[in-house]
Amino acid sequence: MSQTHWNVLAIFLCALLAHVLPATTWLGAYAVLGPAHYLTEISWLHDRKYFVSRPRLWMITAFAVLIIMLIRPHTPEADGTFCALLAGLVAAGLGTSLFMTALVTVLFAGIGMVGAMFGWGFVLAVVVLVPTLVHVFAFTTMFMVAGANRTRRPGDWLAVAALALAAGSFLLLPTADLGEGRFMQTVEKGFPRLLQLLSAPGHGVASRLVGFLGFAYAYHYVNWFLKTGLLGWHRVSLRRLVLLASAWLVVMFAYTQSSILGLLVSLPLSLGHVLLELPLNMHTARALWSTSFQRNRPSNA
Repeated sequence: MSQTHWNVLAIFLCALLAHVLPATTWLGAYAVLGPAHYLTEISWLHDRKYFVSRPRLWMITAFAVLIIMLIRPHTPEADGTFCALLAGLVAAGLGTSLFMTALVTVLFAGIGMVGAMFGWGFVLAVVVLVPTLVHVFAFTTMFMVAGANRTRRPGDWLAVAALALAAGSFLLLPTADLGEGRFMQTVEKGFPRLLQLLSAPGHGVASRLVGFLGFAYAYHYVNWFLKTGLLGWHRVSLRRLVLLASAWLVVMFAYTQSSILGLLVSLPLSLGHVLLELPLNMHTARALWSTSFQRNRPSNA
């Protein structure tokens, strides 16, 4: 089968699994496929200098943002510093000048401090959490649309349509968790507290939301590993492959000990790869804008 056929098949299989095993699909994808995706993508980005002109500065800034995001106290100064670093990171990823990057950094430092002083803690928390979902679904869709727009092949647009149809199915079709038997009991041993938080009786909005999250995460990870030509596993050194596999096994071992320990180990990888991928997302968005809209803009002549 072609790459497009594999993509369409993966979309519908992930959607089907998320409809019948929503919580299991979400947690299983995040715990097992997630760390493998984070490690291999960071490795891939490193070889391409993170799509920035100053990769070492980018890594240092991303690491600083990550540390503050994870351990900062909820004070105006801490939230201001976090917003400043995050804004500076995005501005640098867009390729802005040093002056504009500094200006944006100072502006968002003030916004973060004012927001914290006036009780915008919830808003800031959403700003931290929402990008994760944006990353696993919106950016995946954007990359697929950009690729289809570039190649102009009907098959690539078929995969985009399949993704939209699968996502819409969580609004139109019921989501029934069939994992209440032995399989769910097995999962509950590894994720007792998380499943308690995510449990939703019946087929209400909560179970559909969990199902959609399971689909979005599962396909995001599977879509990455289907890009065998892009990843070029045959060009990766054996030493790095062993290092990546060893790191993944460490995360898996942490999950076998406790779901909380597993999350603590995998969360920095998850947030770190989102931050390090920002320049690629910005470049893709700009390319999609230029090819889709500016090309069709009427001439002034």
